[in-house]
Amino acid sequence: MKKTLTVLILLSALLLSSCIYVSLPESSDPAIKLEEAHRYMAQGQPLAAERLILEAIRIYETENDPEALGNAYRDFGAFLRSPSVAQREQTYREAGFLESSITYDNRFEKSGEYLDRAIAQYNEAANRYQARGRYDLLSMLYYNQASVYLLQNNTGMACTSYDQSRSAYAESAVRNTSTKPEIPRGYSSFHEAITAAKNQAGCQ
Repeated sequence: MKKTLTVLILLSALLLSSCIYVSLPESSDPAIKLEEAHRYMAQGQPLAAERLILEAIRIYETENDPEALGNAYRDFGAFLRSPSVAQREQTYREAGFLESSITYDNRFEKSGEYLDRAIAQYNEAANRYQARGRYDLLSMLYYNQASVYLLQNNTGMACTSYDQSRSAYAESAVRNTSTKPEIPRGYSSFHEAITAAKNQAGCQ
């Protein structure tokens, strides 16, 4: 029950927004496309969100930014198992998804594939950041990676990623880099964010 609740919370955090969405001309920036997709999901419009996420994926696949591509894969994986898609069952059964290999019945399997792709991209980004000594970027990368592991019901790896996130944050402070690590939204400190995340995930 706790694991199910955690997954639902993660889906809400990844795909829902509390702000009111105001329709604006769509941007060519893939990061903004993902933000717009989240807002469409909050409005219960998964068809528009699906298109924007896939557009962002196509753009990122032509660029050399594994973390950004990982974020897009993560969002699509979360999208496929979201309540908004389930509420449009008839539409998706009749019209299908924009990715022809995805059906309403195999969407959870396909979601898992996209989450696996996200993990692979995050690992690639982590290798690059470590080689460059960018522990400020590593801390948030591992934090985001943990959320994907939780969507996969892999609590062990999620807890490991949270520990890696905390370690990277500490290493960044020791090295006294000019760029400070990002603190997850809604928290006053990174320690507070990691402690809350580990407690929610049920980490020892």
